[in-house]
Amino acid sequence: MADRRTEYTRRVIRESVFKLHKKKALADITVKEICEDADVNRATFYRNYIDIFDLYEKIEEDLTTEALKGEEPGKNRFRIFEIIYKHKSFYRDYFEMRLSSTLLRTTVKVLMEQIKELLKKRDNAFDETHFEISFQYSYNGIVGATRDWLVKGCPMEAKEFADMVYGFVAKQYR
Repeated sequence: MADRRTEYTRRVIRESVFKLHKKKALADITVKEICEDADVNRATFYRNYIDIFDLYEKIEEDLTTEALKGEEPGKNRFRIFEIIYKHKSFYRDYFEMRLSSTLLRTTVKVLMEQIKELLKKRDNAFDETHFEISFQYSYNGIVGATRDWLVKGCPMEAKEFADMVYGFVAKQYR
């Protein structure tokens, strides 16, 4: 656990990112701008984060942790899209920079493990290699569809989008 000063520094840096993000895309925000807005020097920034991408990944991890609050990933399959929808501006830019979402990766992995166990029980000839390829196909499809949904400004509500995504996955494994 970090001390109070470290927690304070990280909080003001994150707040600065969200403040600056109201004016410009994440890809256009610089460490210098963050440091000026947060009133910290660059050495302090780099003591807490490897680089700006590390900061964005930590923010995404914090959003995930905060949103799930002890809830098991995959338990509430709609929660992932509610979180992304709530922070859609951040996630839109995050995905456009091709950063990997901890929230999506964790939730999809749990979902796929659940599907894998169901398939093993249902089919004695379960093929691990086939499933792994199918899993990658599904995962990348979910990420791509989510990215597209965000870029288009989330034209449908999170639950409707989640129903559609989970419907495609369910059809694939019937």
